[in-house]
Amino acid sequence: MATNTQTVPLKQAVKNPNNVEAKKYYVFNETGNIMMSSTIDASTPLSESVQKVFAEVSVFFAGMSRAITTTKNPATKKPYSLYNYEALQNIISGSGLFVHVTEEDVKYETKSFGADFSKELIESLLGLATGAGEMSFASAMVSSIGKEGLNISGSKSHSSSKVGNIVFVCEYLLGMPIVSAIVVYADCEQNKQQLKLGPCFSESSISTTWTLHKDTYMFVTPSFIKSYAGDLDAINSDPDYLELINWLSGLLTQTPTINDIVDAKTFSIIESGSALSTGTTYQIQGQFLPVEAGKLRFADGDGVIAAANWGTDSINFTVSGTQATVSTIEVLDKSGNVVAQSAETFNIATS
Repeated sequence: MATNTQTVPLKQAVKNPNNVEAKKYYVFNETGNIMMSSTIDASTPLSESVQKVFAEVSVFFAGMSRAITTTKNPATKKPYSLYNYEALQNIISGSGLFVHVTEEDVKYETKSFGADFSKELIESLLGLATGAGEMSFASAMVSSIGKEGLNISGSKSHSSSKVGNIVFVCEYLLGMPIVSAIVVYADCEQNKQQLKLGPCFSESSISTTWTLHKDTYMFVTPSFIKSYAGDLDAINSDPDYLELINWLSGLLTQTPTINDIVDAKTFSIIESGSALSTGTTYQIQGQFLPVEAGKLRFADGDGVIAAANWGTDSINFTVSGTQATVSTIEVLDKSGNVVAQSAETFNIATS
């Protein structure tokens, strides 16, 4: 059936004196990776609930930084750099905490050098007014990005040719906390000549043109972080914080993971220790499961598992046989290697 559509011309908005844009104040943290912005001035304290939201962003960034810099890049056998775009993108796309809002390609032309180049570049990318502030972090940030770009473009073993950085923007707008993330990256091959010139180190004016890509995300804070502060020993021993780091590291390495075993019809979670019925279809729900179908099995016992509808995030299966021993379920790849194991244990219901 054909659908009739009509093109309606977009009319210019009528000025309304009651619509007034609020003035915003902002400040960066020491490294420049977190920007705080508010429609209230610094003399007015934020509510406790808003402080907790913004504190959670700091915790996530700390966990993400540690996960990236302590995880070895399979291509180089060395830890990832915080400015490695591949590492950033794996966490962004795999965590489920980032909602892609906008993207744009940016050409940046400048004759500035040194600290001025770094400051003007960040002002332009974040949409800040020229001369907005000193931004003492700018030179160090751009210098680090440039060094990582030179390392990548000069390496024969890199798996990605992009270098980037992420800035979390924590906004308190008319009583509502909103968190977004701006990710800017550059292709090292495309900007190879500019990286060699090194405008952030140069002491003379050189005209350069940079081709950059900018993505903006809405960021949803992870609710499983229970606390936002404490001494270093408490942080390093906090199981929830360590679980966060391990989870983020798994996103970097695309480690196969089983999250839950559910009833394939009702999607109700099967609790650990439960008996699986031979007349029911169940489903493994997880991440990064093998692309090519392998097989499922109990780690112990005589039970048999037949898998169907094999996917990278879910596998349907049925059971048969006997299973006297309570056991975990294992996922094997096409070569017969165990790549994932359920945290819960199950057996087969016997009549």
